[in-house]
Amino acid sequence: MAQGSLSPRQRMINMMYLVLTAMLALNVSNEVLDAFETIEHRFGQSISIIRQNNEDRFMGFDEKAKNSSVEKVQPWKDKAQIVKNKTYQLVSYIDSLKRELIYTADGKKARSYTGDFANYHLENRENTDIGTRLLYGNEESEGEGYLLKHSLETYKNDLVEILSETENGKGIIATIQGMLKTDDVDDVDESKDWVYATFYNAPVISDLAILSSISLDVRNCEAQMMNYLLAQIDASTFKFSELDVAVIPNSTYIVKGTPLEARIFLAAYDPSVRPTAKIGGTTFNSDERGMILYKNTLNSVGSFHLSGVVEYPGPDGMTQVPFDLPYQVGEAAAVISPTKMNVFYLGVDNPVEISVSGVPQERITPSCNGGTLRREGSGYVVTPTAGSKTCEILVSAEINGVRQQMKTQVFRVKRLPTPIAAVSGITGKTATKGELSASQGLRAKMPDDFEFDLNYTVTSFRISVAGKGGYDKEEASNGAYFSSAQKSLFDGLSVGQRVFISDIKATGPGGAVDLATLDIKIK
Repeated sequence: MAQGSLSPRQRMINMMYLVLTAMLALNVSNEVLDAFETIEHRFGQSISIIRQNNEDRFMGFDEKAKNSSVEKVQPWKDKAQIVKNKTYQLVSYIDSLKRELIYTADGKKARSYTGDFANYHLENRENTDIGTRLLYGNEESEGEGYLLKHSLETYKNDLVEILSETENGKGIIATIQGMLKTDDVDDVDESKDWVYATFYNAPVISDLAILSSISLDVRNCEAQMMNYLLAQIDASTFKFSELDVAVIPNSTYIVKGTPLEARIFLAAYDPSVRPTAKIGGTTFNSDERGMILYKNTLNSVGSFHLSGVVEYPGPDGMTQVPFDLPYQVGEAAAVISPTKMNVFYLGVDNPVEISVSGVPQERITPSCNGGTLRREGSGYVVTPTAGSKTCEILVSAEINGVRQQMKTQVFRVKRLPTPIAAVSGITGKTATKGELSASQGLRAKMPDDFEFDLNYTVTSFRISVAGKGGYDKEEASNGAYFSSAQKSLFDGLSVGQRVFISDIKATGPGGAVDLATLDIKIK
């Protein structure tokens, strides 16, 4: 770091400033990373529960065979076995991607871990390069994310093909397609495909949470298929007393203040059968397709269950089938990330990234107090108002048709640090007479530890050299280059003499500034 003639005290102040800003940036980052880690662990718990439930559903084919002919059960069990195998292959592949991310991030610590990775605490969770390289790739090759996208689309098409073989299966095709949607997010910009939008430049802990979310969707699709195939065993004879109940929520992770919606219906229905659902003492009626719509706005955070019973008329009278749906409710997390440092600087554009988890950019509205904010590319630029000591960023978002205030964050406003003057071609505080004579003039540069790439130009300076008899000789320059008179002074220099360069003035983004005096000893 070139610090010119800064005093030891000033250098210590600069170092403390850097440490403080780094600590503040770390605190902001950890809040977001903690949220992703919590979501990742909860997804892992939900996946384990659904996987076990799906195993129980598959065992239901053998239970059906006890009360029906093998010829009637076996075709549907064979289809269920295909779904089970394909699900296992896809989830295993996703798990291998998660392990590769964890191993790459934590190295020996992760590879020596013998416990459950669903509860593993990732140390290098903030790294954004690991997931980008593995999942998105680079200019030379595509990452694993494109194979994952292809595998999801193949799995989805395989399920749709099984559902299309029967007339009743068409009712849940849209559900399967919606849960496994991998469409590109921007038809105009080819770089912003599903893989780019999902994995590019994201912290590795968020990549793990996203992969777990995909695994959860795959397991939910498997559950829908198991329920449907079980129902088809008795669908042709309309023995509703042996059918299971399908519960399809809009999501199993709900943002606080937004509604939970769930469709509850019999997997195989008869237009003449109109089931009802009893939930918390309230009765919900079905539509002409036998579907029951449940809607409730949730204002508490935590783990909950949607439980009740479905009643429908059967050959032997009214039949009741209980159901239970676990789901999570969490806070929506708004993220305001300064691209450079955790401060805004006067006189320059400060780039920031603003996002709200689960909400597209077009539904996010940021505003700024103490400065101006404008959209630039995929992010935003903040320009603090002169004289402001703080700048406040406010973020609101439209969630399910309702605009909500998501987050407010205050940033400190700082003046730009003073540039450092240096003689072109000379480093340090000593130089030979030849080196000084060969130099063209002065340059002004920002401190090495400053994040912004700013250009300052020296506009004038004076050179003073001690002459004979104790008199100083001075010459001035009205630019960045040594004048001919100043170069003449260099010709009479001898070893041990000192050259003082003072009254250095420069101009740049922060306006006109005075730079520190240079003291060069001839060696």
